[in-house]
Amino acid sequence: MRLVIFFFIVGLLKANANGYSQTVTLSERNARLEQVFKKIEKQTRFFFWYENKTLKESRKVNIDVQNASLEQALNQCFANQPLSYVIIDKTIVVKEKKQAVTVEPAAITPAPIPAPPPPTIKVKGSVTSAEGQLLSGAYIKLKGSNRGTTAANDGSFTLEIPEQGGTLVISYVGYQSVEIRVTKNATLNIVMEQQKSNVDEIVVVGYASQRKANLTGATDKVGAKEFESRPINNIGSGLQGLVANLNITNGDGRPNTASALNIRGAVSINGGEPLILVDNIPVTQAELTYLNPTDVESVTVLKDAASAAIYGARASFGVILVTTKSGKNNKLNVNVNAYSSYRTVGKLPEIVTDPYTAITIKNQAAFPLYNPAWPAYMVDYAKQRSQNPSLPAVIVNPNNPNKYLYMGNTNWLEEGYNKTAPSQDINLNLSQKTDKLAYYFSMDYYNQDGIIRYNPDTYKRYNMRGKVDFNVTPWLTFSNNTSFANILYNSPTYLDGNYFWNLNRQSAFDVPKNPDGSWTSAGASQLGSIQQGGRSDSRLNDYQSTFSFNASILKNLWSIKGDATFKRTSSLEKRYEIPVPYIDGPNGPVKYAGGLTGSSTNKTNNTNYNVYNLYTDAHKKFGDHFISVLAGFNQEERSSISNSAVRNGLISYNLPTVNLSTGSMTESETIREWAVQGFFGRLNYNFKDRYLLELDGRYDGSSRFPKNDRWGFFPSASAGWVISEESFFAGIKKATSIDFLKFRASYGSLGNQASVSEYGYIPTMSFTPQIGQILGSSLPSAVNVPGAVSPSYTWEKVNTTNFGVDMLLLDKRLELNFDKYSRIVNGMLVPGKTLPAVFGTGVPMVNAGDMQTKGFELKLSWHDKVKVAGADFYYNFTASLANSKAWITRFDNPTLSLNNYYKGQELGEIWGLGVDGFFKSQDEINAKDYSAVGEDDNNYTFYVGDLKFTDRNKDGKVNFGKYTVSDPGDLYKIGNSSPHLPYSFEFTGSWKGFDARIFMQGIAKRDWYPEPSNIYFWGIYAQPWTNVTVQNLDRWTPTNPNGYFPRVKSYIAEDWMQELAIPNNRYLQNASYLRCKNLTVGYTLPQSLLRRAGISRLRFYASAENLFEFTHTKVRLDPESLGAKRGGDIYPFQRTYSFGLNLNF
Repeated sequence: MRLVIFFFIVGLLKANANGYSQTVTLSERNARLEQVFKKIEKQTRFFFWYENKTLKESRKVNIDVQNASLEQALNQCFANQPLSYVIIDKTIVVKEKKQAVTVEPAAITPAPIPAPPPPTIKVKGSVTSAEGQLLSGAYIKLKGSNRGTTAANDGSFTLEIPEQGGTLVISYVGYQSVEIRVTKNATLNIVMEQQKSNVDEIVVVGYASQRKANLTGATDKVGAKEFESRPINNIGSGLQGLVANLNITNGDGRPNTASALNIRGAVSINGGEPLILVDNIPVTQAELTYLNPTDVESVTVLKDAASAAIYGARASFGVILVTTKSGKNNKLNVNVNAYSSYRTVGKLPEIVTDPYTAITIKNQAAFPLYNPAWPAYMVDYAKQRSQNPSLPAVIVNPNNPNKYLYMGNTNWLEEGYNKTAPSQDINLNLSQKTDKLAYYFSMDYYNQDGIIRYNPDTYKRYNMRGKVDFNVTPWLTFSNNTSFANILYNSPTYLDGNYFWNLNRQSAFDVPKNPDGSWTSAGASQLGSIQQGGRSDSRLNDYQSTFSFNASILKNLWSIKGDATFKRTSSLEKRYEIPVPYIDGPNGPVKYAGGLTGSSTNKTNNTNYNVYNLYTDAHKKFGDHFISVLAGFNQEERSSISNSAVRNGLISYNLPTVNLSTGSMTESETIREWAVQGFFGRLNYNFKDRYLLELDGRYDGSSRFPKNDRWGFFPSASAGWVISEESFFAGIKKATSIDFLKFRASYGSLGNQASVSEYGYIPTMSFTPQIGQILGSSLPSAVNVPGAVSPSYTWEKVNTTNFGVDMLLLDKRLELNFDKYSRIVNGMLVPGKTLPAVFGTGVPMVNAGDMQTKGFELKLSWHDKVKVAGADFYYNFTASLANSKAWITRFDNPTLSLNNYYKGQELGEIWGLGVDGFFKSQDEINAKDYSAVGEDDNNYTFYVGDLKFTDRNKDGKVNFGKYTVSDPGDLYKIGNSSPHLPYSFEFTGSWKGFDARIFMQGIAKRDWYPEPSNIYFWGIYAQPWTNVTVQNLDRWTPTNPNGYFPRVKSYIAEDWMQELAIPNNRYLQNASYLRCKNLTVGYTLPQSLLRRAGISRLRFYASAENLFEFTHTKVRLDPESLGAKRGGDIYPFQRTYSFGLNLNF
């Protein structure tokens, strides 16, 4: 019923829709033709070309058009003029009309009888884009004549032409003209392709926008089409691979976890992230997930300091500008987007579930620490169950009648995860623009069920946005942009990292339930705690409203703009924990997982965030010189209060609240405040679109620093040379097919405050409500002595140099962008020099560390069309490649210890040992001293089949020396864990209403050494109690001396720097990969089927995310989450399959 009402409302809105056309609005009286040309240029981004003498005989113009097409406006301009025009790409060429020669008659003759009108043929049809969008206002003209017409609101047209036929020329702003030869009555379905060149594309930059051709900094842009053509539930993950050197890590996989974004590799060792702004208002990476992806008009990434300098202190590691949609067209646009998705668990380890195989290997692994870990009677029953699986998995323990003996073959990963999990999204948006008012309204609902099998987690997001621009006068506009997001996440209380880790760690011998249906100990801990151990309910409300104005003081010369944003975020988390009962024997007492008493927790957070901007810009063209100046003020202020209350001893499991608990209360409160204030300015100079210069500066102050070091000035400069505009380049252009060539260079300095806490410059004293010592008859409170703070605590300075080139070749079908950069971070906050212990407190942080990052970015795009089965096949191919490396250039580590950063260190270095295979005899073991790498607190010794480490320095022993760069013993650099050479390929195509997209993304070079206790990789080599994985079967045995793993032995992959826990070249993994991130196939129904229903576009599509990948690791693991914590303690990797529609009225 709700769906019926929804579409009924959409129908009502559709019924009130107005007409639409690509618009030009002008009202001029007795205006010179040049003045009218300039105003048309400003509105359409088309440019006029003519010789000055051509306009000498032109007449003044009277023109009055409202929302007319470009062609309609031009036809009025050229009416009764001795001139004509032709549109070539985005240039309007003006030329003189050819004068007809007339001959005076010799005598007056009677007027002839009018001849009947010549016979005609009728041509009708529709005009759409390659994506199926109706191109209302497209101009259809008979070539060589003035006969033409304009496409109606539904894209249809009808035109009569002479019987002999002719060539129709179809043109539309921003699209390539199409010519079609017609010789008889015909119905045409005309599909137009967007302009190949995007150098005239408008790119949003700091507090303004510019033509891409005039940009001098390193920027990249992603349009709305990338987010609309496929299902995306958050912008962060949707951007992955679309921008060169925008590195995205998709967190722990939970639906409520934000993606981590990084631009151009390593930042400060203290951390740092790009500044993200939505409609010029800063948001966090978590808040970016609140955004409805279908609201996004474009995303611009500012990579270098010159591009980002206008944002100052928050922008030291790049800027991501998200612009949401606004009302654009005179017609009321109603859009509905909906999809349904199904997710499946992707890569998981393969578990050995055969009881006898598993128990045999486990006993071998436990020797000699446990001898045996599983006694003979259990081994015997395991062998019986392997031979006869119909035997019960749970029997009474023959050695203890009060206990059960478990000998199952449980795959706990299959028990813990569902095979599929659904999600849905539905979005409605309305937009329109008139002379006085422009608006955009949207609503979105997204729902996702977790992949957990028992009592799964659920994520729901409700979004609303409203944008209104009201033209009070021709020179004054008031606007409001209000958004609201409601985020609900409900999950089992025990759904944390330990659940995922232990699920793989739980032995296959154990089973979830006893014969009487009660939980076993393993079942209660792994599954019972999820099913009935309590829930966590999180609710977040995010409200934001921006009020702004734009006053054009001097038309087309000087304007003043300002905005004030008020953001209020509140969150509430209520969680409770309930003990889960289980028994471990037929007559045993009931026991409880999770303790004997439950608990309840309440957490709240309220945040107020205000942003104020006031700025002015002026621009003027003096002949061939264009100058633009911008200056302004920005202030941000944020305050938050967090409260937490935890209480044990629930008296009612049906009403698990803090009030209904009897235990002691633990309460806490955290208050945080910070503010940033800045003054900024920018100067742009442009000579003939050939020589480009930009100067930026910002003077910033941050409350995170002491008053004397609070302010900093951060300047930048960039320049560009469009060499293809030089007169001497004409010959080169013809010989090389280079249509556009621009060189760029920039340098800038920014400050970093991301690594600094709100009160880091203040010596603070921590408070302990109760200490452990009794004074009198109570436990008193205590205030601890404050630590030391450096007196020179201030900004980290980030200096970036960038060189780039932009090219268009082969009739603008091929685009190339290349950037090479260097980023230096000076004055990183690091611990100062080591002080004597008598100092009494920790070493203060000082600005004494430096780091340099170098890298490049390359992006290639090809756009073209070919004929397939008589119809145009439009296709686009884009490829990107990038790289970055970072080195420590200053750090106080005089001994160059490998336990810390050191000068000259490349970030991500992996120091490890070489391996010469396995020991083949006791003589080999006795030949050298291996005690430093093979003995731990369990006094393990080496045996034949164990790893034989390489004595690289030939000193008769294998060790780590002094564990320094100068004396590393037998250690050396075996690899680097930083991802290098990220790359991507995207191919899109459209033909006869069909469209397809395939997007591949990968990392060409990365090394990974499995962490100690990484159960997914090491399996039984970490702990004897964990599962035996399939890869563990490929091990050394006397009959398999060339196995992959050594002789089976537990704990050697758990204790740091012992045996397998020592990084080594044998088990160093090639972590490079190539993944199909998206495959989408769609079909847009033809207009002939939709026109009667009043539908302008209807597209159905199927899409798959993370469809497949090519990897090189020994174990089936997700290559994007390698290195996450202990490995396996995150939400499992998932593949997504979606079906959806895009509906436009």
